[in-house]
Amino acid sequence: MILKELINKSYYGTIGYVSKQEDLDTLEQYILYNLEVLNEYKNIIVATNFSTNLQDENRKLWTKYFPNAVVIDSPVNRGHNHGYTDLDNLVFDYCKENQIQWLCKSANDVILNSNVFNIEIDEGDFYYLNGISYEDLYVNNFDYEKLYIERLFPQTNFYFIDVNKVDYLTDKNYLDETYDQVQQIPNYNGKIWEYIEDWTCEVFLRKCVERNNLSKTYLLNREDHNKLCNAIKMYRIGDPSHKNIMINGICHYQFTNQNIIQI
Repeated sequence: MILKELINKSYYGTIGYVSKQEDLDTLEQYILYNLEVLNEYKNIIVATNFSTNLQDENRKLWTKYFPNAVVIDSPVNRGHNHGYTDLDNLVFDYCKENQIQWLCKSANDVILNSNVFNIEIDEGDFYYLNGISYEDLYVNNFDYEKLYIERLFPQTNFYFIDVNKVDYLTDKNYLDETYDQVQQIPNYNGKIWEYIEDWTCEVFLRKCVERNNLSKTYLLNREDHNKLCNAIKMYRIGDPSHKNIMINGICHYQFTNQNIIQI
């Protein structure tokens, strides 16, 4: 089957942060770029953190293009790491509570084009893109095949998951405990993974997949995986979230003032 068949029965769950009106202006440009793809989903779920009172404007923006969109405002903003994990949970929990089977979890700074429709997939419970950095290539002796077969470091800004087969996404008690913990750290630098081992959204998602014994499918075939690894090697890309890399119609387009690497 092709990914469009899964898109047609999935809800698109996206998260983001709004601090000023300019953020909403930029967000509208992302929405317009993504419209062709987003219109193929069953509906849109949006969860947002705010540092200003723009909740109404954000809701109006999303419902302008998707009148039935589910717009969720986070009751608290706990910063970049905990805040985004809180938003992930809000989207997942909404699906769980409303018997929504398929969630495509994404983010407001992801752009999508129609090439995503044609990705060939087998039936499974979890579809993902692996996070890979230059360091990962180096420590694995640039063995692309090994990474293709063995690596599971799923990016959290674009994946599909069968909600019915999952107990929970990320442990909220653990999130609360670690949030309290880092608040006590003098001169905390905001990089929680430097203080608490394995505190990353990708690790949390991997643990969810493994805990629930989900059958998993990498959204890149070997050829595209090798092209991605070649680009990471060539440009010595250290960030495993593949910012500004477009592959198979999917791009985490965080830096709008920089070029996109087309795989």
